[in-house]
Amino acid sequence: MGNFNNEHIPTTALRERVIDLVRSGAPIYIMAEILDIDQATLNKHYSKEIKTAKTEAIERIGKTVYQLALEGDPKAYALYLKTQGASHGWVEKQVVETVNSDETLALRDKVKELEGKFQRDY
Repeated sequence: MGNFNNEHIPTTALRERVIDLVRSGAPIYIMAEILDIDQATLNKHYSKEIKTAKTEAIERIGKTVYQLALEGDPKAYALYLKTQGASHGWVEKQVVETVNSDETLALRDKVKELEGKFQRDY
């Protein structure tokens, strides 16, 4: 017996595809286009996957980063503290140096001098 009223029937494979699309950051309208259904149908049948897939992926990756940090991986340390440690004082400081106009003029003159030294006739 066929599906005569064109009612969308979710399958495990389609749910997995929606999860993959959500995790990859695809917008709803693109997911609907890829699955060849309208956005309302996508939201009706896959709302749980749409709401939770990215959070579940971030949770799993976060746990892995945390475990790697505990095992001594310096990149994992840095990533974890940069993303999770700000509320505890772990923030990267950016230093912006300014130069006064006399220094700027001196640098410009030095650049011109060096350009003149290395100028070639082509």
